[in-house]
Amino acid sequence: MTRTLNGFDEQLRAITREKALIEVAGGQMEAYSAAPGKGEGPGVIVVTHVFGIDQDMKDVCDELAARGCVALAPNFFWRDQDSGVLAEATDVQRAIGRAMRIDFPKSMDELRRSIEALKRHPHCNGKVVLLGYCFGGPYAWRAACDGLSVDASVSFHGTYVSKYLKPGDKPSCPVVFHYGEHDHLAPAEELAAVKAVADANGCSFVVHPDAGHAYMMPANSHYHPEAARKSWDAALQLIETLRA
Repeated sequence: MTRTLNGFDEQLRAITREKALIEVAGGQMEAYSAAPGKGEGPGVIVVTHVFGIDQDMKDVCDELAARGCVALAPNFFWRDQDSGVLAEATDVQRAIGRAMRIDFPKSMDELRRSIEALKRHPHCNGKVVLLGYCFGGPYAWRAACDGLSVDASVSFHGTYVSKYLKPGDKPSCPVVFHYGEHDHLAPAEELAAVKAVADANGCSFVVHPDAGHAYMMPANSHYHPEAARKSWDAALQLIETLRA
């Protein structure tokens, strides 16, 4: 995935970017929202990597908005004492620590509320895709299996997805898993477990040669342009099916 959008300059200038507040149990969760200037399109929930809503995640939302989608990236770390944007170069352990402190069931409820809020957006056509990056991978699977009314889910180099698999899981929509061949957070046994469930449910499971963890993130040291482009193009094709 590149952030250079040839021919999209006008669309990017027309999009609306804002800090949204989503009503959740116990308060208001912050989110980054990007929407097209006119028309309707699918809604896209972006569940970020452990570093939060950094520029890479905002760029994803902005590009989606330029393509006619309504994108929403909630800050699922909002309850944590360390809730802000972190950086790969300096804050890996902080980022991992707060991810481990997440109350997953509570954040799933916050995801449900985020989806409901996104569907109410005037530029959303009522269809919703979830894109989960790293930390967001398990949310992509559980949202598809737990009745959160998503129409498709994509996991990009999802971390520890196997820990969130449940016996009898049956996704209600298409689910796609993308991994890098050399993802140190998704060793062979992890890939085997996720692939088995994906195959059993007719889900797509793609491993990209030579790519590592976080290969989708241009600002990350493991960014792999070719794997990122192929993964992003596939996601855009899936999103396009929900435009009608």
